[in-house]
Order: sequence, then C-alpha cells, then structure tokens
Amino acid sequence: MPTLDDLPPYRRAKLLWDYAHFGVPLVEQMVRDRAGEPCSLSGVPVPASPRVAILGSDGRRHLMSDGQLICAKGRAEQGWEHEQWCGWTETAGGLVYGYRAGGTYESVKHSWFVQAAAEGVPPASVPPKQRCQYSSYGVFHYWPPPPAKTAPVRRLRAALVEALGPDCHLCHALPGAMVDHDYATGFVRGLLCKFCNRVVEECPHVDGCPRADYMTNPPAAHLALPYPPYLAWKPKESTRQQKIALLGFDPLAEWRPS
Repeated sequence: MPTLDDLPPYRRAKLLWDYAHFGVPLVEQMVRDRAGEPCSLSGVPVPASPRVAILGSDGRRHLMSDGQLICAKGRAEQGWEHEQWCGWTETAGGLVYGYRAGGTYESVKHSWFVQAAAEGVPPASVPPKQRCQYSSYGVFHYWPPPPAKTAPVRRLRAALVEALGPDCHLCHALPGAMVDHDYATGFVRGLLCKFCNRVVEECPHVDGCPRADYMTNPPAAHLALPYPPYLAWKPKESTRQQKIALLGFDPLAEWRPS
C-alpha cells in the first residue's frame, strides 16, 4: 500500500501544500484510498485528425473536429445550431453585465444556425476577434493560446511544439498552452493545456496514473530545457502563512530561494 512518503520529495511537499486544509493525516489517507484509481484527464476526446477552423455563414470561424462543430448544440437541416445566453442585473447604479446580488437579474437567449461557407484553415491562423466563443470553448480552451507574455517562454513553447507537437503532452486532447516545469529540477517537463496544468500536481499516485507517469517520465526530459527561475511560481506571503497555520510548517520551504 503506497504512502505519502513514497512520493518523490517535491511531489510530496506539493501535495501537502495543495491539500493543506485536509491536514497531514487526511492527505496520507487520500494517498492510500486513491491507490489503484488513476486520476481522470480532461474528458475531451482526442481528435482523430487535426482540428480546423471553418468560416461560418455568420461570419465567424468555428472549430471542427472529426466532422463535428465543437461549438454547435446540434445539426439540423438549417445548419449547425448555436445558442447563446446574455444576462444582466439592474442595480441602483445602473445595468451590470452578469448576475449581481441585490439587483434584478434578467437574461435573453439567442439561437441561430450556421452553414459552412468555406474550407477550414489552421486554428492558430484565426485572429481572436474572428473566433466563435460559444459553448465549451471557454471552459476547455479549444482555441490555440495567445503568445506567451515573455520571450523566454515563447522560445520554450516553440521548442516544445517543434519537438513534441502543439497539443497537450498529457491529455493530447486540447491545445498546449502552458510550459510546465519541475520545481525540483528546474527543467521543463512538457506543454500542458490549461486544465492539465492546473491539476497535474494534485495527483496522489506514486505510479499507474497518467499524471504520475507524466511527472515521473516527463516527455520533454530529453530536451533538457531549463525554465527561467525568475519566472517560476511564487505564492503570496499571506498564502504561505495560511498553509503554515494549517499544517504547522511550510512544506515547500526547501525549494524557496534564500
């Protein structure tokens, strides 16, 4: 039966950090209870062929994957059905987009049908203003990400795309958006979609899990790409004090710059 101490030191520390509200005994119990139950990935099917952005009759580009429009509710004789909600709240200070407590909320639904008006093009070639943003696009980040804000990360992302492809190197289903690195070694592990990047280090498994296997054998290890230390994640001091209050110690103290 695996224990918390069977995890590599940094993974053990990061798990305690992420689940500090449980306390050490319950994190230990989670590692034991989750043994043999691998973490799930994004749940998005891996496309059989590259996604393309088709021009729709509504003037926007829509992503097509394996013969289906990702943004469509369904297909009818009139075309691919789309549906979008818009809501606002009437407050004492005027109208505010979205829901606000204490005001009067109202919404409208708009439906329309889209016919394909042109052949598909690579999604990365479509400017953001021309992209359909309906449905699960915003949740799963199907569209390619914007360029990284810093030149070093842009170079790292380009190297990862050239060597290993543009889709997430863990789930292989969504565009890779985040350059992921191992804080213990300082080397890049791979390119992850936003979903995988957010949850990969919450994995409580020693092995036998896609997330654990990714961290144990990073796909980009052979590239030996160092991640700029000054760009590494640093929590707020208030957050660190909260973790210390919950656990009685800072689990990541060993990896903090002096």
